[in-house]
Amino acid sequence: MRRTACASAAVFAVGLVLAWSATRVHFLDGGNWTALFCTGAGVPLPPEVDAGTYRVPPRGAYDGQYYRLLAHDPFLARNYARFVDSPQFRFRRCLVPMAAWLLALGQEPWIDRAYIAVEMLFIAMGTYWCARLLVRRGRPAWWGLFFVVVPATLASFDRMLLDGPLTALFAGFWLYCEEERWTRVWVLAALAGLTRETGLLLPAALVADRLLRRDWRGAGRFAACAVPSLAWYALLAARFPASGRVHEIGIPLWNLARRLLVFRPYYDPVGQAVLRVTDFLAVAGLIACVILAALRLRKQPMEPVTICAGLYAGLALILGPAVMADPFAFGRVISPLLVWIAIEALVRRQWAVLAAPLAISLNVGLVFVRPAIGIVQAFSK
Repeated sequence: MRRTACASAAVFAVGLVLAWSATRVHFLDGGNWTALFCTGAGVPLPPEVDAGTYRVPPRGAYDGQYYRLLAHDPFLARNYARFVDSPQFRFRRCLVPMAAWLLALGQEPWIDRAYIAVEMLFIAMGTYWCARLLVRRGRPAWWGLFFVVVPATLASFDRMLLDGPLTALFAGFWLYCEEERWTRVWVLAALAGLTRETGLLLPAALVADRLLRRDWRGAGRFAACAVPSLAWYALLAARFPASGRVHEIGIPLWNLARRLLVFRPYYDPVGQAVLRVTDFLAVAGLIACVILAALRLRKQPMEPVTICAGLYAGLALILGPAVMADPFAFGRVISPLLVWIAIEALVRRQWAVLAAPLAISLNVGLVFVRPAIGIVQAFSK
């Protein structure tokens, strides 16, 4: 019955997200679901993909437009990489695009819909695994719905990104580590590295845990779950030029401290005050999350999940200026850490602690305000 309640929460989460997406697409995007990929008006596309593609203004373009191309050319046979800004960097994140191609059975007309379906599946799995973690701690399964408002989830279903799926894999990784189902842990850690480079922190945590226990054979076994990712990265490195995106990583603490003193410029004069306040709160929330992680790591035993959370906290300290410039970016990257803090806060009913990750979600959630106003205006006509 508890697992049924968790599954019900997962179904409700997907229904909620699908209802929002369908309403937005119907009223604002002319019923064209490719609008979710945020393809820019001036971005060149292959003719067979371009047909029927919804175009957004250049400022509204986002990364989902590139992952969509990988879904249409997962084996790099059509040379769609020439339409991508940095193919070696973008195509490392192959799990969701390849899953979409497989779900569509390679049929071109089905791939875009299959991609959206894969995103919804990860929302369901993330909610289910979070609900399972909460139920194991004596909390209601429906509290797992908080997964929908995690920054990575919000960003992913809004723009078809890959951070939400990675965060879902982290939740499953946490659950199966507690249940000591190590085969499932191995598989999820292997998939994490193929979802996004930061997913390699999951295998790293497993290896570190085994090394601390002087289990050399176990360390080797878990190190092997990074092999598929590293092999794919090597294949891309041999085929495409270096991405040159070194600005993703910066001097430790420098960019985090700098963001407290430098307000991000916003181009919307109407809501500039609200945007700047929520921006500051998001940066403060990130700092609070790092401090909370450090305090908890001092008290909790070193296990794969706590080590992984510590690695994501460390990642937050070295994020580069391009990532730290916007809570929409850094909130996605460190969402596994936010899930770890949020679940612990929910279990202990520490609502003040829960405010730290929610401060980041608040700023990320502002991207839904303008579409919501547009839907209301369209509906009232």
